[in-house]
Amino acid sequence: MAASALDGSWEKVIVPLKPRLLIDDMLFLKQAAIAGLGIVALPGYVCRDDAKSGELRRVLPDWIAGDSTLTALIPYRQGLLPSVRTFR
Repeated sequence: MAASALDGSWEKVIVPLKPRLLIDDMLFLKQAAIAGLGIVALPGYVCRDDAKSGELRRVLPDWIAGDSTLTALIPYRQGLLPSVRTFR
């Protein structure tokens, strides 16, 4: 859904999406965007340096994605790397 306000009034517009690529790996999505395959929504920590360098550019500066949830299941405490233990 998109909105426009050229004359001060807002109008809802539904834009059907037909994704060319569905991937759940943010780094792969970033590389696909850099390669010119399309637009991708990524968190700032994934693409900040690429945006600063000009390799990526923000095309919808006023749009902010909704919150997301990250869930990690860690079966054992013993033998975990310190970085994984810190993640808990």
